[in-house]
Formats: sequence, structure tokens, C-alpha cells
Amino acid sequence: MMVDLSQYPAQDAPPKAGVMINTFRAFGYDLRTAIADIIDNSISAGARNVWVDYNWEGPDYFIRIRDDGHGMSLPELIQAMTPGSRDPNEERDSKDLGRFGLGLKTASFSQCKQLTVITKRRDHGVIHRCWDLDHVNETGNWSLLDYNPDPVSAEALGEHGTIVLWRKLDRLIKSRLESDEAGRAAYFEELEQVHKHLSLVFHRYLERGELALFMGGNKLVPWDPFMKGKPGVQIPVEEALDEGRITVKGYTMPHITNIPAAERSDARTNEWPDLQGFYVYRNDRLLLYGDWLGTGNRSEPTKNARIMVNLPNSLDHEWQIDIKKSTARPPAHIKKHLKRLAMVTRNTSIKIHKFRGNKVLLQHNASSVTYDAIWKALEDRDGNFNYSINEDHPLIQHFMRQDGLKSKDLMYVLRQVAAAVPVEVIIQNHSESAARHELRKPYGELDKQTILLARSIYKELLEAGMSKDMAEKRLLNTQPFSEYPELTSYLDNL
Repeated sequence: MMVDLSQYPAQDAPPKAGVMINTFRAFGYDLRTAIADIIDNSISAGARNVWVDYNWEGPDYFIRIRDDGHGMSLPELIQAMTPGSRDPNEERDSKDLGRFGLGLKTASFSQCKQLTVITKRRDHGVIHRCWDLDHVNETGNWSLLDYNPDPVSAEALGEHGTIVLWRKLDRLIKSRLESDEAGRAAYFEELEQVHKHLSLVFHRYLERGELALFMGGNKLVPWDPFMKGKPGVQIPVEEALDEGRITVKGYTMPHITNIPAAERSDARTNEWPDLQGFYVYRNDRLLLYGDWLGTGNRSEPTKNARIMVNLPNSLDHEWQIDIKKSTARPPAHIKKHLKRLAMVTRNTSIKIHKFRGNKVLLQHNASSVTYDAIWKALEDRDGNFNYSINEDHPLIQHFMRQDGLKSKDLMYVLRQVAAAVPVEVIIQNHSESAARHELRKPYGELDKQTILLARSIYKELLEAGMSKDMAEKRLLNTQPFSEYPELTSYLDNL
């Protein structure tokens, strides 16, 4: 039953300026997502080049994002600076990267207390407007100032473009001391993370030459997370969903040992555990990555799996794209398909590691051994994994047949044993079934050889001038003797 609410008395209840504008600061942006949101506006404005500049000069530090887009008229500028200036339900151009009309303000206020926008359209003069949160809090008014704290910046606009200037960066820099080296290092480290983020988020634009991004004067190189065109990359799945509106393509990265050492830094192999999962693109702009969207968990064996998902902006509401454009929730009828495709891609990654594991460490089976591993993995009667030296290995057998073992030979054997520790297989087994995984086999009962060896070492410590009490403590703090406190009864008569 519809009720005509217009018949009831009502009062206007506008939000308080200071309270509301400070609420915009709590949307959960970090510096990377905030700058990316500003660049979205530049792309929507037709920019071909975007420059991100910054400095470290005590209280005068700033971050400035400049583009060569078409610029804005005064009404357009005021609208852009007005919170909630666009209806998120209105139909957008298919290439529009915005949605809520809040990105400029929320992204900026998350990092700074003073936001200035300077803009120029072709054949028009430079105009500007400024939000200063200290001023809004002081006056309690929605006071958008006709003020430019950095007139020199306007000279860089050329014929057309826009500058977004952040000052009073209270969220990014806590110290006001120019000489604070720790603060300075943290500041530039954060900007380096921005560099990496932007080269990934906008990599498609950069690859096609539709956009050039510069940070601190340096041109960013696109980073393709799928290593397209590189040897060893597999594509286990590729499908269209939702009547063709969504395309999905799974990629499996090659095993790290198949990537030349000189290329591993560029491939960011040290970050692969965090880079696995879905990569959701909206209009070629990467929204989120490194998330399995509820279809599974991160694990070591699945770190080579990445799945590309392409969406149009017409599905924003169905996928619950947030204001920051950094989270998405697929609808239930799509999620079931994503879970299926994720399983295939994840299994392909697991097989890569299992193949590698089988090559490094075969299950101990003398009748089928074609590759001799120094270590072996066995399952006990309870199904738990145990790891031990393969005594049948030709290297071990060679030295076991010797009447005496020279120190250099012993060191050689120890080095080979240490180098062959099956780290990958241990990690894989633990990731797949931690409950069945015994990281260290118990030493078992005290045997005669251990007693004789302990007595011999104990005697050597005494002969070196160590007291009986200290020699005993030293011995019982040494593996494997530390596992057998009853050894003390065998040392008393020495």
C-alpha cells in the first residue's frame, strides 16, 4: 500500500558542514587508492597525460596531480567540488570511471585538510576553488573558497587541463620537522607503493598508449599481472558470463624456477602470495586484485593463479562497487560460476607445484625411482608426513662405504644435504593438510650410539678446561642431546 507522505508536516534537516565534511575522511582510502581515484577523473576528462608531483619541505609539503584533460567551466568546477553532485543511479557514458560524485572529495579529504582544484578550458581563463577543512570547522559553513594557495601551479596548465592540489597532508605525514629522516623515508616509501599501484591499476591504458603517467618526473611503465606473452604462462579457462556482459579468463604463472633470475624482480615474484586471486576490471581500469572473492583462500600452492574479470560500468550496482572502487561483491548467480572457474585455475597452479615437488622429492619407492633425491617424504601409518635423509642416495652411499671420512668430505655432504632441504614440498604439504603434517620426526628412544657420542663430546669439553657443571649444561643444550635429559646418568663416572 502506497502512502502519500507529502501530506505530513516536515522540517529540513541539513547536515552540519563540519561534521559531514569530516565524515568524508573516514571512507577507508589509502594514498594509493586516493590518487588512483583522482586519475579516474582525469581519464574521464579526456586526459592523455597525468603528472603526480610531490615534495618534502616540512610544513609546505604537497601532492599535486595535473592532467591535460579538457578542463572545466566555473559551474562544472563548483559542481565537481560539491559533495554528492551526481546521482549514482543516473546512466553513465560507457567509458565513465565515476559513479557517486564523491570521489574527488572523499579521496582528497582522506589524505589532506586542504583541497584546491585549478582548471582551465581551451580559450578560457584559469579558475579555481578550495575546500579548507580547518576553515569549515571554524565557521560551520559550507564555504567553498575562491582561493588558490599556489598560483604558480596554474602556469603549468597550458591551453587546458586541471590540477588537484593537496596540502595540509595530516594523514600522510605526522611530523612537521623537515629534518625527520624516519618520516621522510616513510613518506617516500609510501609514494613508491603508489608508483607500483598505478602501474598495475592503469596498465591497460598505459599499454595501449592512451595514457601516460608520470610520478616525480619519471614515466611509469605498465605492469601486466598476467605476464601475457611470457613463456610458461597457461590459460586453463576462458568464458563469457551473464549473457556476454562479463568475460573471465584464468591465467597460471610459470613456476618461479622457469623465470630467469634477472626477470624475477620485474615479475614481482616475492609478492606472488599476495597477488593471487581475481583481478576485476571495470572499463579497463583495475578495481581490485589479490582477492578470491569468497571462492577460496590464499595458499602457497595457489599463488600462481590469477583470474581476469571484465565488467562494464552498467553492473556497478549488481557487483556492489564501492565509492573507493576497491571492493566488489559478485551477485550469487555469478559467484557460483566464478567459484567453478577459480577451482580449475587454482588446481592448475597446484599441479605446477606438485610437479616441481615430485621432481625435487620423489616418494621413496625403489622400484620406480628414476630421479634420486637426497631427501624423502614418507607417510606413516596415521597418514602423517615425515621427512628424512635418503640413505640409499648414491652420494650418501658413497661416503658410507668409506673407512674414514675426511673433514672436507663431511662438509661437502652437509652442504649438499642443506641445499636439498625440500622447502617447497614441506610448504605444499603443510598448506594442503596442516593436520597431517609432521614438521619434525621425534628422536625416539635413547640409543647406545647417542650415549657413546655424548660421553665422547663431554670428555672433550672437560679436557678443554670446562667444569663438569658447565660441560653438562653445554651438552644438554645441544641437539640431539637436548632431547634426552636422562643422559646425565651416563656422564657421572667421567
